[in-house]
Amino acid sequence: MLASPVGPAVADKSESKDPADLNWERSTQARGFDVQVQEAQKNAVQKSVEDVVQTTVQEVSTGSGDTESNQVEVLTPYCMTQEGIGMLDCFAVESNICTSPGSQYVVRSIYLPDSSEAATRIGDPFCSEPSDPVVSDPAVEEEAEAPPMPVVTLADFRRLDISPSQIESDSGGFGLIRANTNFYATEESQTLNTTMLGQAVAIQAVPVRWTWDYGDGSEPLSNPYPGGPQREFNQETTTSHAYQDTGEFPVSLTTSYRGQFSVNGGPWIAIPGVAEVPSEPVSADIWRSKSKNVAENCVENPDGWACGDPFVED
Repeated sequence: MLASPVGPAVADKSESKDPADLNWERSTQARGFDVQVQEAQKNAVQKSVEDVVQTTVQEVSTGSGDTESNQVEVLTPYCMTQEGIGMLDCFAVESNICTSPGSQYVVRSIYLPDSSEAATRIGDPFCSEPSDPVVSDPAVEEEAEAPPMPVVTLADFRRLDISPSQIESDSGGFGLIRANTNFYATEESQTLNTTMLGQAVAIQAVPVRWTWDYGDGSEPLSNPYPGGPQREFNQETTTSHAYQDTGEFPVSLTTSYRGQFSVNGGPWIAIPGVAEVPSEPVSADIWRSKSKNVAENCVENPDGWACGDPFVED
């Protein structure tokens, strides 16, 4: 018997699919493909966003493309101005709160190495650790190796507690009209030892001029001599004064001090200008003289009237 020419077709009939089923499958595959494409697009967009965020974070952290990438942060002395001038009041605070050896009163500063602009201070001052590097001018690399030089200005010098001269008199301020009443002043140099920028600083005040006001309306007397005591009455000196009226007069004195300072035992450095320090006034008690005839001289009667010197004690 001959084989049927359509036998194989009959055998494959069980594997064939309905056209409707094929359309459904193709639609499903198409939708699956679209989902895959959408998912791929979503992942690509997400990755692009992540890359942008990562780049932005990196630029922010490194300062890429901004001048902040070149900024340098250092510790600078809080008690020194950017002109290198020290502030004594601030150093007094530093010595009280920064008690550890080598500790300084500092503040954080930022600057651009390639810029001529001064450093900008940020935050509040605090006491540094002894091992912390502190620089006065961060734009100068050598400053990081050498400690800054303390400088005492005239304003600093005038704020010091300089003791005034004392007013003295041969007769305790008692004198006679039109006679020379001698006043004089004490003369004493003073030295203050302190610490500035972690370095030992000695500040010396030296009296150089004394200006007298005798309280009677006369012109003040100013000279570079403090004067001194005299044993003889009515002796004119560089600091004596002859009153033309009787009464009590306030005598005042102002002493001019020149200043100089030394760092770590080095040479003395002059401070331009002077500090004027007033003294406590005293009173001049001026009387009128009176003459009288006597029968004996003071050799024969040392206790006689007008014998002896009532103004100077032996």
